[in-house]
Amino acid sequence: MRSLDGITFDATGLALQGDQVNVRTWTTAEGDQVALYNLRPQPDCRPIPAELDNIRAQSRAQAAKYGGAIVEVELCQLAGHPGIREILKIPQKPTGMGYMGSLALPLPDGAYLLTAACHEHGITGRRDTAIFVKLSKSGAAPLAEGEAPTFVWMRDPYDPSIVGPPARTRADDEAYDALFPDHPLSRVRRLLRQIAGSLRIADAALPS
Repeated sequence: MRSLDGITFDATGLALQGDQVNVRTWTTAEGDQVALYNLRPQPDCRPIPAELDNIRAQSRAQAAKYGGAIVEVELCQLAGHPGIREILKIPQKPTGMGYMGSLALPLPDGAYLLTAACHEHGITGRRDTAIFVKLSKSGAAPLAEGEAPTFVWMRDPYDPSIVGPPARTRADDEAYDALFPDHPLSRVRRLLRQIAGSLRIADAALPS
């Protein structure tokens, strides 16, 4: 029978907060939150290439409920099993952006879900502003109102028809994480890499 103990990973830098019904939580020194969920059977969401468009559409709709958008939704391997890696961006009030990352491991009798939630603190928007200015100076962005841009700053990563806020921006590219290691998006990706790279699943947690 599956339990929260069926999943283990490197929890370095995470402070265990405890268990509730089917969920175990941790926090980081930055105040970020990590959670492990042991879920009951869910609607079909198979982590296979043929279903990827449907998975992305579901993620996009879920983010839209909170005025947000998807940053990335990809298939991945979790301890040798097919899974789903997802990052959503959700506007904060009154300002700033929060990022929710997740690693989902669907199983025939339910699923394990690991989440990492990171939020902007202090002065917000620094990453977007700095990257936009950098691209503007290189001639890759419009410099004046009405001037035709040479690229689209904001666009859904999988549906080019979605270009309005709060869609993914060029500043959300992973290539910029090293320049902004303390940004919540960089922190989310770092946590997901730490978890996915060390994830282990007990034999007893897998269906026989």
